[in-house]
Amino acid sequence: ATPIPADTTTPTPNSTTPEPTSAPYTGAETTPVPKLPFEPVKALYLKPGSYQNEKQLQHYIDFANRTEINAYVIDIKGDYGNIYYKSEIPDVVAAKACSDFNIHKVIDKFHQNNIRVIGRIVTFKDNVITNYKPSLAIKHNGSTFVAQDGTNAQWLDPTNRGSWEYVGNIVREAVTFGFDEIKFDYIRFPETSLYEYELQNLEEGKARRDYIEGFTEYIRNIVPSDTILSADIFGWPLIATRDSGEIGQTVESIGWHLDYISPMVYPSHFDKKSQTINGIHFTKPDLQPYEVVYNTLLAGKKRIDSVEGYNLKCRPYIQGFTASYLGNGYYTEYGVEEYRAQIKAVYDAGYEEWIFW
Repeated sequence: ATPIPADTTTPTPNSTTPEPTSAPYTGAETTPVPKLPFEPVKALYLKPGSYQNEKQLQHYIDFANRTEINAYVIDIKGDYGNIYYKSEIPDVVAAKACSDFNIHKVIDKFHQNNIRVIGRIVTFKDNVITNYKPSLAIKHNGSTFVAQDGTNAQWLDPTNRGSWEYVGNIVREAVTFGFDEIKFDYIRFPETSLYEYELQNLEEGKARRDYIEGFTEYIRNIVPSDTILSADIFGWPLIATRDSGEIGQTVESIGWHLDYISPMVYPSHFDKKSQTINGIHFTKPDLQPYEVVYNTLLAGKKRIDSVEGYNLKCRPYIQGFTASYLGNGYYTEYGVEEYRAQIKAVYDAGYEEWIFW
């Protein structure tokens, strides 16, 4: 959907957070595994099947060793709430959310080859814990909200402190494994422009962005001080000054307790027929990867730089796939030329880090 005209007020840091509902899990308070020294990230996102056997894992190690790739994003908590390692968190175990996969071996192998490992956590989208603990779920007409779009996705309620604690316990456990960074995806509410639902704890006078900011502050306060925290956001917030779809993502609010945002500036994710970005009108954005990525990042950079006291950095997600679902005439086959064009756009916009999805 086209971004809604915006409320241009700049939010200030909000330290108000819901009261805790239970004691945090403390079983993971062990000495963290050492991480690699920081280097500007050039990364790929890998699905679990891409590294869960020796042959595939070695393939991506070899790939990094012969290219500029120096990091991989892998799942800690996946798209429907599954945990991709053997967890000791009582709720995770009771909900049968975790596997027996040895994530430590993967991290060790990557680190032995000087490859950074970024742990992705699908934050509030979750079908597993919401079935086990429906009290944590977003509701609709008294029952757990289920997205009617073919995905049947369910969501933790970001206004519920118990949701924060559940995700926080996973973060506390995962940071001891040696992940070089924790990256939050789906750190938002479902779009109100697509779905109807109710929030049980939404306080009068508080915006949804306040709860997302409060969550990141909560996480910042429970992890070691040197933990790098990042969040994936839509590309829209870089060009829309209003919280489009009421998802809780605005550039000026989300970054007070994060080190990075990774906006998904995929050309395919803008209106396929007509999109204005940074004052430039694009009729078929997916056919102009350099121009779309460059202008989106340039518009966002102005926004980030305008917030006094902000130390937020930007490491965009760029498009590593062909969006044939857009239909004939509206998409292009993405390959080396399109990949390099997007990387150049990132550099030309003043940034030096990127991740391919």
